[in-house]
Parts: sequence; structure tokens; C-alpha cells
Amino acid sequence: MFVDSPVEQTTAMTDLMLALQSVGAIVMLSRFRVRQPMWTSVWTWFFGLLTLASFLGAVSHGVECQQSIQNAIWTIVYLALGLVMALFAVAAVTMTWNDLLARRCVPYFMVIAFCFFAVTQIWSDSFLLFVIYEAIAMLVSLALYSACLWSRRKPGSAFLAAGIVVGIAAAIVDTQSSLQMKLIWTFDNHGLFHIVQMLSLLLISIGIYISHLAPSKRRTCNDEFMPDALC
Repeated sequence: MFVDSPVEQTTAMTDLMLALQSVGAIVMLSRFRVRQPMWTSVWTWFFGLLTLASFLGAVSHGVECQQSIQNAIWTIVYLALGLVMALFAVAAVTMTWNDLLARRCVPYFMVIAFCFFAVTQIWSDSFLLFVIYEAIAMLVSLALYSACLWSRRKPGSAFLAAGIVVGIAAAIVDTQSSLQMKLIWTFDNHGLFHIVQMLSLLLISIGIYISHLAPSKRRTCNDEFMPDALC
């Protein structure tokens, strides 16, 4: 049974659109895997986990479920989102420095992601925690991409930085719990968050695409610090 609330329906639909957008980004990345395996693999995992989280979010908002099923869905969503933001930071390190340093950072970022996940299981307002966690990860990544833009002129860094700025704006929108807007359909703060987030992902995807068009100087994926699944 689908939910009766129009606001929940629009939130579910925008979540589903985010999932489809992420699948499109994965298809784009599949064209570049051989050329830049580390950079491509990190972003592929990023969009893959985002697809999972967005699809489950669509199910949670759009389908009538028992509370136990809702709890199970959001447990998976928070784990996926924690890993998504960790990989986001890994990608920023990869562009700013090199693959070797990024691979060494992976275990530390994964620990942070799992700590975030553990806290969401005991904090009543877990989505607010995710917004805070997301904002911190994005601010760190914004600083790194800005350094690439102004001091190193790395191709694609301008779009990546712009995508982060829009993503931070999306996080701010999501914190406004009383926000509602009618754009043909009625959207609450979560639905509007998804819409702004789609623009953020578009800018990030353009930045990734531009970075792949430029000659790569990144190191190859031959270091013991990176799991085989990311190589």
C-alpha cells in the first residue's frame, strides 16, 4: 500500500529520482574505469551506495510499512550514507594529492563512518545527525577542491566545489522542519532537500567528467592500503 500523504509521496518520488540520477552517474563512470581506476572506483562506490540509500528512502517514504521494517530500512540507509560521505572525502584527497595518500586515508574515514552509524542507532533524531556529519565532510572536501581550483588548477575542481556549495545549501534546507513549498505538488523540507541535492549531484558529475577528460597524473592502484574491491 502506498502512503496517502501527498507530501510523503513527493518526498518518495524525489528520492527515487536521486536514485536514478546516481545510476546514470555510474553508467558514465563505467566508461573511464580502465583509465583512472582509483578515482573511478571511489566515485562508483559513492554513487552505488547513494543509489541504495535513495531507493530505500523512497520505499520508506512512499510505502506503508510496519515499524520494524521502517527501522530496518533506516538502519541500512544510515550505514550507506555514512560510507557515502567517507568516500566523498576520499575522492577529495585523491584529487588534491594522489591515490597513495587517499588509500592510506580509507581505513580512517571508514572508522569515522562506522562511528557515525553507531551513534545514529542510539540518537533519536538521527537524520539531523546525518546533516551535521554531511556538512562537516562537505566543508572539508570544499576546502580541498578549492585548493585544487586556486593553486593547482585541477580540471573539474570548479564544478566539484560548486556542487559541494549547493550540497551544503541542500543540507541547510533539510534542517528547516517547518518548510513547505508548492511547485505543482507540495514539497516539505525533505523533498526540497532532494531537489537541491539533484542539482548538487549534477554539478559533481560534470566535475568528474571533466576531470576524466584531462591527462591523469594519479598513481595506479597497487597499494596494500586499498581493499581489492576499490581497485
